[in-house]
Amino acid sequence: MRKLVGLFVAGIFLVSAAGIASAEGDGPNFTFGASTSIGYDLNDPDAGNTAANALAYSSQEQDESFNIDLVQLGINGQRGALSYAVALDFGDLAAAAGDSADGDIALQTAYISYDFDGVGATVGRFGTPIGYEVLEPWGNAHISRSNAWQLQPINHDGITVSGSADVVDLMIGVVNSYSVSDSTGNDGDDEKGIIGSIGAGLSDEVSLYLAGIYTEEGDSTDVYALNLILSGAADAGDTGLSYAFEGNLFSTDNDVVGDNDAWNITGYVGTDAGPIGVDIRADYTKTDSDLLADDVAVWSISVTGTVPLAEGVDFRVEYRHDDADADLYGDDDALDDSLDLIQAQLVWHPEAG
Repeated sequence: MRKLVGLFVAGIFLVSAAGIASAEGDGPNFTFGASTSIGYDLNDPDAGNTAANALAYSSQEQDESFNIDLVQLGINGQRGALSYAVALDFGDLAAAAGDSADGDIALQTAYISYDFDGVGATVGRFGTPIGYEVLEPWGNAHISRSNAWQLQPINHDGITVSGSADVVDLMIGVVNSYSVSDSTGNDGDDEKGIIGSIGAGLSDEVSLYLAGIYTEEGDSTDVYALNLILSGAADAGDTGLSYAFEGNLFSTDNDVVGDNDAWNITGYVGTDAGPIGVDIRADYTKTDSDLLADDVAVWSISVTGTVPLAEGVDFRVEYRHDDADADLYGDDDALDDSLDLIQAQLVWHPEAG
């Protein structure tokens, strides 16, 4: 029943948003995206998928089964200086973007923006400014996501103000908490967080971006994250080469259990080999927690091949290997210090119409 009520409310929200711009202006524009996958965990965990294993799965839930990773329905449009966007998520990944007890449905974004002659204000639920990877599978070059993505927020409820000066873009905002799906409750805490970002196009080939968030969870925990991205493209014969380097710092400081800190470096490289897109991602994460006897370091590498089947439809295959200096991953006997995955994914993301 809860799922049916969620679908009904979501549908009313979408129809109402479309009505805002039906009389005049640009839109409504309807968007759609979908992803389905299947994976095989070579560790073959016999006691169910451990949390560490599942974080590398395309669906974040299970392997050796067909998964509906994400189905997203959206509406966006503009009327003069006012613009709006709404996105509804269904499927396994929806839980990462929602604050509902039903993890299969989530209102990922629902915001209105207004352009005050060069200075924009956005209010509602919007995507996080932090991180290179996104929730939507069609927005990433890989099937799985880096270990840093597991620590980053997805979306926020709040308000932001943004503007540009020459090649520099600035944003600052106030949000409810670290993320909408925060386990402490997105709307149940009177503490607020501060987010901000600054980006600069250093040249036609190179961009630099810095984003961060600081918030309190309850009265006992301070949380912050910093994210730095250097990205661009380079000539590589007839194919071209895209790249990005991402640095992350995460910290939680709890008055009772102590500190939990982590830092991460991730690199992305992509090119084409004829009709096949080839992308490689490597990342290293180190965690220092007062709850653990020793620091834990994990490195990971993923190689993904992408074949376009039709306009807006891609088929992907990925091999991923993780290696840790602790026994984190479940296998068919006990815990292991490494993980090997083979995954395939079909992504459909037609243009807005």
